[in-house]
Amino acid sequence: MGVLYTRRIQADPLDASAYARRAGYYDSLHNKAEANADMRQWSAALGGGLPLDPPVGAPRRFRGAVNGPFRYQLAFSVGGRDNGIPVLCVAFGQKGGCKMKVFQVPMLAMSLVGLGLLSGLDAPPARADFTFGKPVNIQSDFPFLNTANEWIKCFSADGLEVYFESWGGRPGGCGKVDLWVCKRASVEDDWGAPENLGPLVNSSEADMDASISADGLELYFHSGRPGGHGQNDLYVTRRATRTSPWEAATNLGPPVNSLESEFFPAVSPDGLELYFESDRADGYGSYDFYVSTRATPNDSWGDPVNVGPAVNSPAMDAWASLSPDGLLMVFGSDRPGGFGPWGDGYVARRASRSAPWQPAVNLGPIINATPWNAPKVSADGSALYIICDPNDTMTYWTYKAPILPIVDFNADGKVDLDDLRLLIDNWGTDKTLCDIGPFAWGDGVVDIEDLKVFITEWEKQNPPAQP
Repeated sequence: MGVLYTRRIQADPLDASAYARRAGYYDSLHNKAEANADMRQWSAALGGGLPLDPPVGAPRRFRGAVNGPFRYQLAFSVGGRDNGIPVLCVAFGQKGGCKMKVFQVPMLAMSLVGLGLLSGLDAPPARADFTFGKPVNIQSDFPFLNTANEWIKCFSADGLEVYFESWGGRPGGCGKVDLWVCKRASVEDDWGAPENLGPLVNSSEADMDASISADGLELYFHSGRPGGHGQNDLYVTRRATRTSPWEAATNLGPPVNSLESEFFPAVSPDGLELYFESDRADGYGSYDFYVSTRATPNDSWGDPVNVGPAVNSPAMDAWASLSPDGLLMVFGSDRPGGFGPWGDGYVARRASRSAPWQPAVNLGPIINATPWNAPKVSADGSALYIICDPNDTMTYWTYKAPILPIVDFNADGKVDLDDLRLLIDNWGTDKTLCDIGPFAWGDGVVDIEDLKVFITEWEKQNPPAQP
């Protein structure tokens, strides 16, 4: 009898009655797993959607699921229809339940996107919007820091090293301002004791504002030590492996360094761009951002180029930090029109790493409610670290603000199935605000990464009554 119902399902994957009858057959055999599976298929077919699992012998190209807390699951599969157009079927609900919400979207749009037919030749892909959560004081995570004169400057990409600068007073230092590092075995472990980077890196003068490359093999900083080209120059120290000691620091030399001052280096995630601040004569204001590029990590840095008026202003612009995909630049500026008492945070975007930076926008009142500096986007793009002086007392604390995707696509004040429908309707496109993953601002295409982010946000805003 089970074979009969299986044949019916193969002939018509939307035959809800066949699923229900085969479930009864499996139940009579005390095969609860197969019975429950068929009841879920019956629910999907009854709702007019494709079954979650294609029947034996049916066309199937792709299938998977995203599991979340509270027993929620987002199942997706790609199957064929009689007209030959593959269809993406997405079911959303709690595992083991029969009330799965089912959505479908033809995959023709996805194939066209793959051929570049839906992308305008000149139109950059739109990026999803995002917001910031309230910054939270996380100074207790770094008990080794003296809030009067020590500040975090960068984290390694794997989160196992944190570099900070100390303005004197810590035993074992080399000069006026030194670079130090703390390490840990895993991201769940506590930080170890601070280690001075030593005389091969630090000098008797001020060595500050470290920026480590994504591969962990280069550390850039600025220094006012003797022998430079200007008042402050950019330097780099390298190491052979992540466990090797840092080698002697070298001056980047011209054309990166000039007769003026160069500060606050920020190396891009791919290691091919170096952003810094300088007061050289061709700028737009007191201090501007410049960028130097190189073809490979083994090449020398090229002539610096002013980042331009979309980012720079007549005021002071400083502390650039790049997102892990290199498409966002977060920085501080004391240009007029901000929320803070002496400068705000801003962000500039670009459509690709070869595209120009778009006009910078203020990060808003939540993140700019208190004086802060030295922003650092986390290695996974989920948070922004800032150094805050909330009481304006020259005491700086480490704060962390989450970077949150906006998943209320229809702006009705709630995250619900209507938003999921919009995401599915825009599947495969690159010009939609539904592109929210893997970073809050998206990666240029609506795909499974965005579904993962959506289900996570859904669970936050729609927890079940009894998890």
